Amino acid sequence: MHYGWRKKIGLIFPSTGNAPEVEFHRYAPEGVAVSTTRVLFERVTPEGLEEMGGRVIEAARLLATGQPDLLVFACTTGSLIKGLGYDREIIDRMEQASGVKSITTTTAVIEALKTLGAGKLIVPTPYSGQVNAIEKKFLEDSGYEVLAIKGLDYLDPALMPKVTPDQMYRLTEELFTPEADTIFISCTGLGILDVIPMMERDFQRQVLTSNQTSLWHALRTLSIRDQLPLGHLFTR
Repeated sequence: MHYGWRKKIGLIFPSTGNAPEVEFHRYAPEGVAVSTTRVLFERVTPEGLEEMGGRVIEAARLLATGQPDLLVFACTTGSLIKGLGYDREIIDRMEQASGVKSITTTTAVIEALKTLGAGKLIVPTPYSGQVNAIEKKFLEDSGYEVLAIKGLDYLDPALMPKVTPDQMYRLTEELFTPEADTIFISCTGLGILDVIPMMERDFQRQVLTSNQTSLWHALRTLSIRDQLPLGHLFTR
């Protein structure tokens, strides 16, 4: 069997998690292979996120040896922590280092919001208030109204994979307002892909998550238009 006969994705993500790897492998369409590597992530602070971003370049060079069709840096705040345009900066560095077309989670989120015609957001996260303030400004600078954003105040990245779907569901309930047209649950460290359809039914709103948008944008960039059971986004 020649794995990746359709397309090959190279996935880079924070060392403390496993959700991007598990969820990309679980939902990759037939003929799509996913190769992964990690970058050291020590602290969920602006400094820790920026340091991690600097390590992506070597990871991109490493994955490029497997000849992927696309590289993905799967970290939300890690690709927006320095504000508007930082994701493009990371992409440029990845592409220069690897010679491979690249995207980031932040790039994917904005593309998904644009595709769905989103305008007013609520944003549950596992982050601290400091990191949430940076994400809120990024989203607003990108043209979206953030009606509410709140996190679990975690600074240790090892805690992100331990967040359960019910925690994010309850936080979404707390933030929910009828004015919102979109729920964006931020952080690739969260393993919540499977509950997106249920949350869309319960809240009657389109739901986006970091890994869902990353996978969607990766596949659409590769001209793969499979409709996966991961919410309204995958009908587009």
